[in-house]
Amino acid sequence: MRSRWLPGWRGEDSAATRVSIGGKVDDVSETTNVVRFPLRGRSAIRSAIGPSRNPGGYEFTEGELAALCRWFSAMKYAFPGTEGVMVVSHQEGYSAVGLYHPARGVPNCLVAKHEVGGSARFFWSTEVDPPRPIDDLREITDAHIRAIQPPRNEKGWLDPTGWMGVYTSRTIATELQVV
Repeated sequence: MRSRWLPGWRGEDSAATRVSIGGKVDDVSETTNVVRFPLRGRSAIRSAIGPSRNPGGYEFTEGELAALCRWFSAMKYAFPGTEGVMVVSHQEGYSAVGLYHPARGVPNCLVAKHEVGGSARFFWSTEVDPPRPIDDLREITDAHIRAIQPPRNEKGWLDPTGWMGVYTSRTIATELQVV
């Protein structure tokens, strides 16, 4: 069944108006574990789906994903043509988002969340600098957004569709890869 954040959803929210994908569905549930991004009512959604399965872990939280969406969008606004890539490695215990421009090389940066000794740590790096620890993801995302100074009306620059493309095409590494 199509969820609200997939193409083709037009605001219909009853079982009768939902489109089925993958076969005949006799009984449609009114509840789902798929939530729309970016999240608006995090506490209500969190209570509906239960406690986090990754408290303090290496996977980005809903709030961090929302901040990454704004960062990606602002960077695309400042540097048209910017693309993003996301990797989650369960083997190595990290998640990372890289932004790059295929033609210009600017921006070329990476923010990562790595679980070290049972707690999550953030790292920031550029093409020319080694990764350095940062206290909080927003230390980078908010600073870049302030420096870019996008219009106050986010409709002109926020790109949740582009971000969802990065998020849904992320690489998830579950096994050790030998090169």
